[in-house]
Amino acid sequence: MKKLICIWGFFMVLILSGSAILQQSGVVEARIIVENVVNSLTTPLSVDCKTVNVDYGSQTVAAGEGWGFTVVASEVDPSVECVFKDGDHAVKTVEIWNYARSGYSDVPWYNCDSSCTWEVKEDGFYYLSQETGNYKLYSSW
Repeated sequence: MKKLICIWGFFMVLILSGSAILQQSGVVEARIIVENVVNSLTTPLSVDCKTVNVDYGSQTVAAGEGWGFTVVASEVDPSVECVFKDGDHAVKTVEIWNYARSGYSDVPWYNCDSSCTWEVKEDGFYYLSQETGNYKLYSSW
């Protein structure tokens, strides 16, 4: 019986140690976020999104269309940046999600729990407010 308790204790130490290591690496605390980009311009939009560890590649989103991708964000891979460009506007880089800032009411564009929607218009970049269900201006071109 003592051997069984000793073996059980050993495995518990391994499990707890592994859990602590995973938490430190951000794996346990990872969040899955679906990012959506809607092109409300009259021209195609080039979108190139990436995190520290993942490059989602350059996409061309037709006028009136959208593109979505899934991000596994954590402290190890905390933010999502996208570079936007079309024929009529200058290139613009926008941080569309940040793990460290998520959940804070003073940065509502990071408050999406599982899905974030961004709309690109002639006058700028809009995020879909989780609170009101309306798009709000985040940044101009």
